[in-house]
Amino acid sequence: MPGIAQFEELKASVVRSILVRRITLGVFSAIALAGVFIVRLSYRSPLVYAPVAWFLLTFPFKVLIERQRTERAFHWIHFGFFAAEVFLITVMVHWMGGSEWVGSVFYLFSVIYANFFLPRLHGGLLTGLVVALYAGLVLLEYAGVIPHRSLFVLSGPPYRNLFYNAVTILAGVAGVYAVVAFTVRMFTAVYLRSNRLLAQRERQLARMSRRLLIAHDDERRRVARELHDGLIQSLAAVKLHLASTSHNAEFGDRDARTTEIIDRAIAETRTLAYSLRPPLLDDLGLVASLHRLGENLQEDADLDIEVRSELSDRLEVSIESLLYHVAHQTLENVVRHARARRADVELVRSPHGITLSVVDDGIGFRPDDPQGLGLRGIRERVEVCGGRMTIDSAPGHGARVTVEVPFDGASNLDR
Repeated sequence: MPGIAQFEELKASVVRSILVRRITLGVFSAIALAGVFIVRLSYRSPLVYAPVAWFLLTFPFKVLIERQRTERAFHWIHFGFFAAEVFLITVMVHWMGGSEWVGSVFYLFSVIYANFFLPRLHGGLLTGLVVALYAGLVLLEYAGVIPHRSLFVLSGPPYRNLFYNAVTILAGVAGVYAVVAFTVRMFTAVYLRSNRLLAQRERQLARMSRRLLIAHDDERRRVARELHDGLIQSLAAVKLHLASTSHNAEFGDRDARTTEIIDRAIAETRTLAYSLRPPLLDDLGLVASLHRLGENLQEDADLDIEVRSELSDRLEVSIESLLYHVAHQTLENVVRHARARRADVELVRSPHGITLSVVDDGIGFRPDDPQGLGLRGIRERVEVCGGRMTIDSAPGHGARVTVEVPFDGASNLDR
């Protein structure tokens, strides 16, 4: 069941379709009046009063549509209108010659509208009802159960009768195709409006997601700085205090063990703070942080890492955070899964923004295989920020992960 906003938009679309239908029926009425003056069509002809009756049917239906509060009731009311409409059309078709003329065409708009606005079940039922009503009318006239009503009194072949040809051209060709064109335009407008609303909601969601990413980065920065400036400094102070009392032989061995534990805690805390957000990223920027990242991983993972960059100036904070996160996560994947001996990190300017690529000589993989949380997380984060990510890899041939972020990917963020 759609949400309230979607349901109200559906109701608004149907109300707009009622207005369009009134216009189309007005077109038929105008053509019928033209037939009265041009070919002396009788005012009592169904071609004259049928559009009026059809037009009047839209008024109570509009009131009922606007009063509905549930989707189920809404669709059944809408179906009920279409059913009443096709019954009315069947009566009109009977008075306009049945199978003899173009009466079957007048069901066309009811079928189009029903299958556009109604669920598949309701649209199918309405289409079947139309087929049953028209076929029943034709068969009943054929069997003589009901009398045949002819719209025209012809003394010769229809194609030699001016009245027949004029009415067929006005109502059966000009009127039908004019209304078809108008209906197509109306449906196109509905689709365009829906697409605009969808695009607007997607932009709103993207802005919210970017704000969440910024808040996430800010929180990581805050926690990392508190670990570095708070906990690490406190542990260092404890270590200095112990060092000042180390001359006491009674406590010397115990203090040495305690100092060792503190050193390990400082190292682990520093690693944790650096993994959250390296202070170097705020102080010296992305390029220096990537070089430090490569040096640290080389020491820990026996992996030869080369970082190349043609950037000489700082980027927006959120762009630097994003690209550092991408490089860090990608290199972590290389260390854990690729069995690589070498990885190259390259940061360049591209025609559309900043491009970061990470290439390794590992075992590779199939890009269309299910991806782990790391690559999926990178892709989602990059796309939220307006960028794109591509993967070029094959088993036994290493992998290349490329991320391109637009220049204005950060400047458009609402902080």
